[in-house]
Amino acid sequence: MRVATRADERPRVYAGTRAPALRKLQLAIDAVTLVLAMMTAAWVRPYLMDHVPGLKQAAHFSEHALLVYLVLPLWLSLIVVLRLHESFVKPLAQSALLAKLVKLNLAGLLALALLQFLTQTIVNRSLVALFLLSSFALMYVQRSLCATYARYQYAAHARPRLLLIGQPSRRMHALLESALVSEPRPEVLGYVCGSEQADGLSLPPSNLALEPLGDLSELERILEEQAVHQVVFLPPYQRPESVPNELALCEALGIPASFLVDLKQLSRAAPRIGELYDHCVISFDVAPKRPEALAIKHGLDPLAALLLLLVALPVMALVALGIVLTMGRPVMFMQQRAGLYGRPFQMFKFRTMRTDAEAARAEVQQLNEVGGPVFKARTDPRITPLGHFLRRTSLDELPQLFNVLLGTMSLVGPRPLPVREHEQIKGWQRRRLSMKPGITGLWQVSGRSDVDFESWMLLDLKYVDDWNLWFDVQILLKTIPTVLLRRGAR
Repeated sequence: MRVATRADERPRVYAGTRAPALRKLQLAIDAVTLVLAMMTAAWVRPYLMDHVPGLKQAAHFSEHALLVYLVLPLWLSLIVVLRLHESFVKPLAQSALLAKLVKLNLAGLLALALLQFLTQTIVNRSLVALFLLSSFALMYVQRSLCATYARYQYAAHARPRLLLIGQPSRRMHALLESALVSEPRPEVLGYVCGSEQADGLSLPPSNLALEPLGDLSELERILEEQAVHQVVFLPPYQRPESVPNELALCEALGIPASFLVDLKQLSRAAPRIGELYDHCVISFDVAPKRPEALAIKHGLDPLAALLLLLVALPVMALVALGIVLTMGRPVMFMQQRAGLYGRPFQMFKFRTMRTDAEAARAEVQQLNEVGGPVFKARTDPRITPLGHFLRRTSLDELPQLFNVLLGTMSLVGPRPLPVREHEQIKGWQRRRLSMKPGITGLWQVSGRSDVDFESWMLLDLKYVDDWNLWFDVQILLKTIPTVLLRRGAR
């Protein structure tokens, strides 16, 4: 099933293999824009000091140089998270662009405050405010100009001119209907058909005024006389081996050729052309993820985990000491959990139960309040008094930061289940395994143990199917009040 386009996004202006290059171009332009915003803030501030009372002299550059150097990669990372680097690929409406720029500056301000706290760097607040205003204004103007120029160039000089090769059919009509609603609308020159008898299905009326241009034997003449940008092969010529001469002709003339893949569409899995060990393949993926976004997620996970571990080590030491004094050893509870695609891994937690908890599980099975194969109970007698406190405050989860460092878990993702419980999950619910498990996730910020099992699985699938970097940021921000208010903790 094709994923619907968001209401705040227009149809693609550029697509295909050019998209990655256009994203990199947008990031390069953004980097220049941010440097100009820094220079503008530094240039304007001395003039404001003469007219605005209370402004203090800014600190010397050497005192906040580290922060300045960190601003550029920080802002560019946030641009990727918010998908603002796709302006050429998916131009935004003005209201959506303004909303995303506001989010960018608010998130940047919060991250900047955190960096200032961690680096103990002196920074002038008025200088930061001027930078935020300058970057917002320059980014808005830059994107508006780039989008206008791109649309003009594309419509005026690069409007695609298509030549269809095939017999009139419903598939051809469906392609024409899609072309009519694309932006910019391609110019379809006509179609070329074989000399054999057509299948008797006439092409329905279309605003594109499609007409036959000749026979396949005349293809060379047609391509030489017409300015063709792309040739599209449709049934009965949808297989390259059925038209080797025509394909070789397109190659000789330097005209791209595409074949309409006639596949039975599954309910959710979308076909994608790609490579597998240097061989071309057609892949079906329920919720394809952008490789660059996944790379950012998996690259930031260990860095964030290391930073959080450094901050949390004193707390973890106190928790370990409390466990030793009240429950004895061992301090850690290690259990085999189902990871990415079900591969088992060893998950670390602070121990919250008696040492014989696993052996006594059958005795308390009737207390289960969640249903399904998982077990959760408010009155589980195996949990110690300190264990109850650790669970309510989520402090027992802190050792999972080591799992993130090892790469077996992510900060955000579906909750990993014990292997024994995972083996009882069947059918569509197993799709939750297609993302690396996380310490926190949509289930945790939606009520945790107060959510029934099927709703839990649906929340995991929503995360898997709708995942993007901004979704992770939202979940992380919601995790803070969830932990502090102990929502759904048992």
